[in-house]
Amino acid sequence: MGKVKTAIPGLDELIEGGYVENDVVLVTGGPGAGKTTFGIQYLVGGVMDYNEPGVLVVMDETPARMIRDSWRFGWDIEKLVSQNKMKIIYANPFKYTKIAKSLEDKPMSVIAANKNVGEILMQIQIEVAAIKAKRVFVDSITSLKLSAEPVEARNIVSEFIKNLEYLDCTTIMTSEIQGRQAFSVEEYLSSGVVRLHVFRVGGSRIRAIEILKMRGVKHDDTLHPYEIKEKGIIVHPTEVVMNDEISLFETRDAK
Repeated sequence: MGKVKTAIPGLDELIEGGYVENDVVLVTGGPGAGKTTFGIQYLVGGVMDYNEPGVLVVMDETPARMIRDSWRFGWDIEKLVSQNKMKIIYANPFKYTKIAKSLEDKPMSVIAANKNVGEILMQIQIEVAAIKAKRVFVDSITSLKLSAEPVEARNIVSEFIKNLEYLDCTTIMTSEIQGRQAFSVEEYLSSGVVRLHVFRVGGSRIRAIEILKMRGVKHDDTLHPYEIKEKGIIVHPTEVVMNDEISLFETRDAK
């Protein structure tokens, strides 16, 4: 059973050296928790540190904005795309009105995928094969559920995750948490679930990472602090966050 490095300092120590190869790992959290940064760091670190090409699947933000925001951490995504070490698929499942910019305004080398799940999965498979990718990051699958009935949404997400497992890649995907909620379908179906908490302590905010599950791995189930620094996310595996703080987005008894 191979291991895949997370490219996030301090995180590998919590999951026996990395993700299980070819698994699908879900990263959840509220707005501003750093989910997108978490996934981009996984892709860029895979290319730069481990020579593992990656595919970025954008469903919420525009690729141009994600590329721009990545410059904050010194990550030159367009350069990696030009070197054929990364592919970007723009797979926003919504059809916008004329008020929004069209895909003609997308940055270079972005592949526009059609709107249904089957065609998105086919495009991912094509781009993975094109560069022999070993890593995939999907941001985020929440939008797949917004315009569907609960049963239909469950089927869509289930189809999507099960097909990602056949890619011969290790996949990170994100989903949004808003308010109280029990485990979602994507949490049940994913091999691993990482939750990013933001707690309010007095007038400050404390960020904490929690490994809810990681199949095939003996993982640390303690809350550990993490920071978003100038070069990305850093986890502090030897420090602990007390669980009696007040979460900004959800409560621990919602599990």
